[in-house]
This record gives sequence, structure tokens and C-alpha cells, in this order.
Amino acid sequence: MVLAALVFGLFFLEARKPQQTITVVGTASKQYEADTVKWSLSVTERTGLEDLAGGRRRLYQSLQELVDFLEESGVDAQEITVIPPSVYEFYGSSGIEGYRLEQQIYVISQDVDTIENLALDVLPQLDTNLSIYRSQLEYFYSNLDELKKDMVGEATQNARERALEMLKGSDMSLGKLRTLRQGVFQITQPHSTEVSSMGIHDTSTKLKQISVTAHATFEIK
Repeated sequence: MVLAALVFGLFFLEARKPQQTITVVGTASKQYEADTVKWSLSVTERTGLEDLAGGRRRLYQSLQELVDFLEESGVDAQEITVIPPSVYEFYGSSGIEGYRLEQQIYVISQDVDTIENLALDVLPQLDTNLSIYRSQLEYFYSNLDELKKDMVGEATQNARERALEMLKGSDMSLGKLRTLRQGVFQITQPHSTEVSSMGIHDTSTKLKQISVTAHATFEIK
């Protein structure tokens, strides 16, 4: 009984002894190029109060002209999506003076260069009175989930390397990993210093920078 009490006491003291730990933040960052582009653009028509139906017909004609142009320029018809039209009132000094009709389409394609060239030069190529109200390019990466997994692994390895570096010159050595927490992903323009506690996913550029942190706590002995 005395021996058992002694052994139990030693285990109890060992368990109560404060553990020495070190907490580090590992980082990983790399640049990559998007392989998918989304091009959003809108055509518009304005009409008076008594000619809404005529405005709709002209808008439809403009839409067909734009879609035909895209297909003739090498865009696959399956890559084009047409959004139902919207109608907005516009006002003058005497109240409602007419309507502005808008129809949006978007193209999603992996032929990034072709879509870029079209988006940057669409108006001169059309050479018509077609009214393009809005044109915007957004860039995405189809294998983003796998890239994120690789980045988390690199950030975790970087955290371990930082901990080892901090212990250099001391009589302590790195023990097992106690806790590990992943930070949010920051996907920004290249060489950007912008960060957000909620994460960032910037789609404005083809070349992107992705970064992530790993918060790790290790035992030291």
C-alpha cells in the first residue's frame, strides 16, 4: 500500500507539473495564375413612357447581336449565360420620364487569353451603336482546394522550422505538437499587403497571391 501510494503520488506530481511550451505562427505564400475567367457585361436601352414594348424589342435585338458576335469570335455557346432583363425607371424634373432596360450576360471560359482580348477590345470590334453598360472580368482557379491543402501543409512545416530556430543556442529541444490552428486564406493581387480577419478572395487579376498562417504550440523539453 505504501509503495502504491508512492507511485501514485509521483504520477500525480508529474501530471501537475507545468508543461513548458512554445507558440509560433508559421506562414506560407505563393503566386499562381488563374485558369478560368468570368466576363460579365450588360447591354442597355432607354425608352419613353409609351414605348416600353419597343424598348424590349430593341434590347432583345441588341442581345442577339452581342451573342452572335461572341460566337463568331470563338466563344462556345455553352459558355454564355443570359440573365433575364431588368427595367428601371428614370426621372426628370417632371417625374418619371421613361425606362432604362438592362440585360446582363456572362461568359465563363478556360480560354483566358481569348476572353481577355475580347473584353479589352469589344467596342471597336463591334463597331455598332450597341450600348455596353458594364463590362467586368473576374479570374478564378479551378484547382483551388488542392492548392489550399498544400499551403496549409507548408505553413505547418514553417511553424515547426520557426520553433526550432527559436530554440537554437538553448539547452531545450522541441517536443510534440500540442495544438494547431489554421488561419484564414488571403487571396490578393501579387505583392499585396492587404489582409482581413475574415479572409480575402480578390478576383480582379489573372496573377494572384495566396497566403495562410498556421498557429502552432509545441512542447519543449
